[in-house]
Amino acid sequence: MYSTRNFIRDPMMLAVLLALIPATCSGEDSLELPMSLAASTPYNSLEESDVAQSGHHIIWGRPNTKDAYFDDMTPTNVTAVVGQTARLPCRVINLGQKDNVLLDQVTWIRKRDIHILTLGVSTYTSDARFTVVRNRKTKEWILQISPVAFRDAGVYECQVSTSPKISLPVTLNVEVQQARIQGPSEVYIQNGSTISLTCVVNTHSENVGAVSWFRNANSLDYDSPRGGVSLEIEKTPIRTTSKLFITRAIRADSGNYTCAPEFADAAFVIVHVVNGEESAAVQTGEGVALVPRLQCAVVGLALLLAAAR
Repeated sequence: MYSTRNFIRDPMMLAVLLALIPATCSGEDSLELPMSLAASTPYNSLEESDVAQSGHHIIWGRPNTKDAYFDDMTPTNVTAVVGQTARLPCRVINLGQKDNVLLDQVTWIRKRDIHILTLGVSTYTSDARFTVVRNRKTKEWILQISPVAFRDAGVYECQVSTSPKISLPVTLNVEVQQARIQGPSEVYIQNGSTISLTCVVNTHSENVGAVSWFRNANSLDYDSPRGGVSLEIEKTPIRTTSKLFITRAIRADSGNYTCAPEFADAAFVIVHVVNGEESAAVQTGEGVALVPRLQCAVVGLALLLAAAR
């Protein structure tokens, strides 16, 4: 049988083991995606190719005639964020009418169950989240879903009751936004230093709503009774960043810190405020040193000593 002692003394096996120690001691519990890939991911989305393969074809109508037809600049792929309002456009040109009465009706249908949602400006579903907005000036019939839910993703079809009927499929993609606090899930702060936490929400939507911070169940902002609390927020078309700073940290500042955007799933981190001699895991400024790294170093040293005997 291949004993532990033989395993350690075998030069090849020892080399393999020692090669694994740096990776084990890197302090990273899991791999993180690059920022470009960590953005919020659409769920239940249907690509344009999927629409074509599933038989959802656009029947535009005939431009440059008196018959109704769809504006070929109408977007047919829409992305919305859970909790916000989804707007599916349908612009119909030359919609027949007489004495201000429409001769052709515009209907919105959900394709997965062939459910009629709206007919004209009337709603034909018990789900009050669905409404239609008619803009006479732009000739648009916009299907609104508010608030949009994850289950609403799919293909919807705008139909006009001409002869023959014309139809325009519009694909709705629904995103679930996720907040992420940079760094490890558990950090150690030296007593008297500054707690600095950064929360990032990657998204295709500029509006993630207000970003709130909590320590346990207590809200943290400029008016917090504790004092010494400051916040910074930066918004771009693809990312919202919120930074929390708490100066002169004391043991009572330890706890569960939560970053909670209004329109995104929250993220949290456990913060420990300790005296310097109490733990080797102390965060100062940008750096974080974790106890497991020290343990790995001790294990590596023990293996080297064992091999030398």
